[in-house]
Amino acid sequence: MPKKRKKISIPVSIFNRIEELADKAKVGSAEEYIVSILEEKIAENQGKSDKFSKEDEEKVKEKLKALGYMD
Repeated sequence: MPKKRKKISIPVSIFNRIEELADKAKVGSAEEYIVSILEEKIAENQGKSDKFSKEDEEKVKEKLKALGYMD
């Protein structure tokens, strides 16, 4: 059964930046990118994991590189 969805509005300028980041991160769509970021933030705030696994650390590094924060 598909998950129910809700619509939200964000400024076009932010959406355009998200689309660029999604392309750089090789994510299917801006929506998928937004959902993955929100899931990560929710997990962080719920304290589900106090430590990063090596796999999580590599994912974070890839995202930081895609955002231009790391070489």
